[in-house]
Amino acid sequence: MPRKKTKSLVRDIQPDRLYNSVQVQRLINRVMLNGKKQLAERLVYGGMQKAADKVKVQNPIEVFETAMKNVQPHMETRSRRVGGANYQIPFEVKGQRQNHLTIMWFVTA
Repeated sequence: MPRKKTKSLVRDIQPDRLYNSVQVQRLINRVMLNGKKQLAERLVYGGMQKAADKVKVQNPIEVFETAMKNVQPHMETRSRRVGGANYQIPFEVKGQRQNHLTIMWFVTA
């Protein structure tokens, strides 16, 4: 695998059936174990509906997008060697990495 991320490594994901959202489909794919996509869809859609009922919002996709926006990282630290010491330097998180970290943290939480 190349060190630099290239355009060819990013896969196009089809939107999900219910909300027609690529982000929801990414979450479903991350939740899925052993190829059981229908079970993962039931879990994700059920969780989204429960969250919408708890917040008293009609559209569960709004609650999902707000939650994803709140979880998104904006900065991360990377190790840089300067002289003989290693320093943690803050960098801005952009694009695909930001989405990946958001989905990972959302599923683990």
